[in-house]
Amino acid sequence: MAKRRFGRGGSSKSNPFRKNIGKGRKPLAQDNLKTTGGEYTLDGKNYVGDFHIMSDGRAMTGKKHKGSGLFGLRRKKKRSKYLEPVVKDTPSDTTTDVTPTPTPQPTQPPPPPARPKIPEPLPPVDLSGVINQPYKPLASYGNQYPATDSSVKAAADTNVTSYYSGGGVNGHLGNSERIMERGYTIVLAAAPHPQLSIDFVVKVDGRAYTSNQMREKLSQARAEGNWYFINSVPIIDVNTSEIRPYGNAGTIFKQEEDYAFNAPSNQIDSLDELMATIDWTCRKQASLEEARPYTDRYDSKDAVAGRLDIDEVIASANKPPKIRWRRS
Repeated sequence: MAKRRFGRGGSSKSNPFRKNIGKGRKPLAQDNLKTTGGEYTLDGKNYVGDFHIMSDGRAMTGKKHKGSGLFGLRRKKKRSKYLEPVVKDTPSDTTTDVTPTPTPQPTQPPPPPARPKIPEPLPPVDLSGVINQPYKPLASYGNQYPATDSSVKAAADTNVTSYYSGGGVNGHLGNSERIMERGYTIVLAAAPHPQLSIDFVVKVDGRAYTSNQMREKLSQARAEGNWYFINSVPIIDVNTSEIRPYGNAGTIFKQEEDYAFNAPSNQIDSLDELMATIDWTCRKQASLEEARPYTDRYDSKDAVAGRLDIDEVIASANKPPKIRWRRS
């Protein structure tokens, strides 16, 4: 067999110069390398020790490459593992003028919230005898404005009564509001009556009356300009001409009284008796109160028997029953 001539057609094995013909040369693998740290990481940790570089340029553990072995029988912990290069910061361009960011100045803390004005507590209610509510001054109302701190005025330490005058209230910015209502003249003009212990005003035939304790409360309210209290006092109108038989005795029950031969000798026909009846009906007692005595309003049976006339008794036999209802 003739020898193959050297030249074109020869194999690369017999022609070493054909290795680098055509495509570019790949980087050569490097073995037996060592790092003291700061160049690579293994599983996220700094790697120190032997390594080698593969032909693809990637670094792996070990002096030389150890793959999976024959039939893949090499244990995984003995195989070479890829190392990740440490990315180092590139130096910044020193020619760029970087203006330092100014340090933010600490902001002023927000002002503290306005101090609440706590109302003064009311005195305890006396639960003995006739029960009446104590007077409620301005300092005991829930809303203490204008005697409170606001964005324009610190007034929590001021007296709330100093803002009330002339039937109105003055605010922080010079505003004012009228709180005096119509009807206050009747309330303030109510005369005290000894038979009354009520907490309202009763107007009998155009004249106003109230109790002594209510009269004292109204005087305190007027002194400090507490028109909230004055405006809250009820006014009850009483017209005696509409109360029968008040002032017109012996008309509405005349037939019944004639049948019994016992007309009432004492009716509610005076102002004192009217006031006592109104007070007994409306007042609140600590204990159960007995009914008002009416024993002296009719004559006793002995007094009636002493003045009976037999002819009048016989004449009344055909009269209707004593107890009847009337519409008028």
